[in-house]
Amino acid sequence: MRKFVVVRDLLIFFLGVWVFEFHLNYRLPDEENLLLFFVAIPVVWTCICQFWTSYSYNELDSRALIIATHVLSMLMLLGTVFLVSAVLNTIADVLDPVGNIMFHTVGWTVIAAMIMYDVVDSGR
Repeated sequence: MRKFVVVRDLLIFFLGVWVFEFHLNYRLPDEENLLLFFVAIPVVWTCICQFWTSYSYNELDSRALIIATHVLSMLMLLGTVFLVSAVLNTIADVLDPVGNIMFHTVGWTVIAAMIMYDVVDSGR
């Protein structure tokens, strides 16, 4: 199962970053919507991260729960890649090159940490 989780998570990460950040270059709405940046995105992301770490693969006792967990994990990781890419694309124009690199490093580190948690948990 561990190899499956590693391949699944890395595919979602690399394909998601390429699609959302580079291919589509998706950006959040242009209007200055502070509610979106300071309430909606943090609340959604917090919920995703909470669900991500709320249970372990070894606690699942049925095939249906394992399949549901894999589907939810894919959706949560894809949602996180989308949010990070959309925010990075939106703020990239107002950042200098160092700020742009640092924001990318922070965003991608969060995603890498989620993948690492998932890989470690799947190996238990």
